[in-house]
Amino acid sequence: MKKGMLILFWVTCGVITQAQVKIGNNPTSISPGSLLELESTSKALTLPRMTTVQMQAIASPKNGMIIYNTDSNCLYLYRNGNTWASINMNPVAAPAPAWPYQTNDQVIGINGNAKGIISLTGNGLVATGDYSHAEGLNSAALGAHSWSSGFADTAANTASIAMGYQNVSLGEYSIAMGYKNTTAYQSAVAMGQENTDSGWSSMAFGYRNKIFKNTSYSSGIGFNNAIKGGWANTALGETNTINSGRANLAVGLGNVIDGNYNNAFGHLNIITNGSAHMASGMYNQLKSGIGSAIFGQSNTADGFYLGTIGANNSVFFQSAVALGQDNKDSGWASIAGGVGNVIEKNTQYSAAFGYNNLSTKNMLLASNVYGSGMFTAGVYNVNSGYGSMAFGGYNRSSNVYSLAANYSNLANSSSMSAFGHFNDTTTAYQGLGFEPTEMLFSIGNGSNDASRRNSFTMLRNGFTTINTTAENGANVPRAELDVKGTGAIIVPVGTTAQRPETPVVGMIRFCTDCPGGAVLQGYNGTEWVNL
Repeated sequence: MKKGMLILFWVTCGVITQAQVKIGNNPTSISPGSLLELESTSKALTLPRMTTVQMQAIASPKNGMIIYNTDSNCLYLYRNGNTWASINMNPVAAPAPAWPYQTNDQVIGINGNAKGIISLTGNGLVATGDYSHAEGLNSAALGAHSWSSGFADTAANTASIAMGYQNVSLGEYSIAMGYKNTTAYQSAVAMGQENTDSGWSSMAFGYRNKIFKNTSYSSGIGFNNAIKGGWANTALGETNTINSGRANLAVGLGNVIDGNYNNAFGHLNIITNGSAHMASGMYNQLKSGIGSAIFGQSNTADGFYLGTIGANNSVFFQSAVALGQDNKDSGWASIAGGVGNVIEKNTQYSAAFGYNNLSTKNMLLASNVYGSGMFTAGVYNVNSGYGSMAFGGYNRSSNVYSLAANYSNLANSSSMSAFGHFNDTTTAYQGLGFEPTEMLFSIGNGSNDASRRNSFTMLRNGFTTINTTAENGANVPRAELDVKGTGAIIVPVGTTAQRPETPVVGMIRFCTDCPGGAVLQGYNGTEWVNL
């Protein structure tokens, strides 16, 4: 401490008295022309160290200032021109990094050359295509402008790329990336593992997807999907197959499509033929036609513009619809809803709802009207007419505009209505004819199919029967009014003052205050007389 203070004192005194400073060895010996002299065989002068930004921030710099620039590792001098400049006016440029490639003809340039380049860090590389590039181990770039990088990858055609492990790119402008993928035609792409794309402008992504030759603009994404032909087809998911056609889409597991513009979603749906179909769910099958849609499980469609929702439904022909389970609709523009309903072939514009109803055809009707416009609702009804209806259970309507309702009733004549239970009817003309003796209306009160009877029957000619007996059958009326039974008929009862104001011939009534006592009377056209 004391020695340092002495040196500082000596220097200060020297600066003041002599205007010269000597620092280092031999402090008493200084050159007469020196203002500041440094002498040492073991130490050096350390200048201020700073970045370019810090250098430029020095306030009011003077010519002759020197600093060490840490950005460029150079001494900088502030000189005339009011600029900071490196003291080395012609610095030697740093050597360029070594070119990491070799070319087949040993011409090295920033852009390579016309014979392909090979990474110096690789081994077993081949780049024989013009402007080709090979990196890694045992990779080959054989096509012009091709690139192979990884292990044993091969880019064999123009502008093809193979990257990863044992990928092979055989088509022009094709890409194979990942593990053992193969592209074999123009602009094909395969990425993932063990995919094969032989299509044109097609893509296979995932694991073991395959796009076959003569396929265009198609995509297989997922696992084990196959597109065997056609164009603009897409398979997404697992083990879907598109065999042919255009613009088909299979999504899910195990779906199979043939035809055009078809869509299959879910599990193991099959579209065998046709166009613009949709199958969604599981085990559904579309066999032919155009524009059908089925949803659910194990449904089948074969025809045009068909639709089904549910399970185990079948629709055939044209514009048939089945909703629910186990329905079968083979009609034209028909609909079956519920469970086990059937609309048979050659039936049209009909509907059956409920359980195990049947819409069929009565071949005895005129050929241009049978099996049309029928409506059935309930259970086990059979409707075979035209514009006919059956409601309830076990009813049968079999003629034009006929109606059977309630339970186990028959309506077999034109425009007939049957209600109640277990009615009976007479033989009727099958068609639009109006025979006077045909049944128009009935109310059944039978007990079973072998014991049918009517409690009320009206014929087309107006004859009416009221039956209160146990007699089975249709009980055809024998007169305008035929009352069958062992009881009685109650007629109007009243006083003479309560008689009708304008009586007509044939009126009868029971008079309670007539001369001689209560009596049954009738009007003969002139007066009331005792009967």
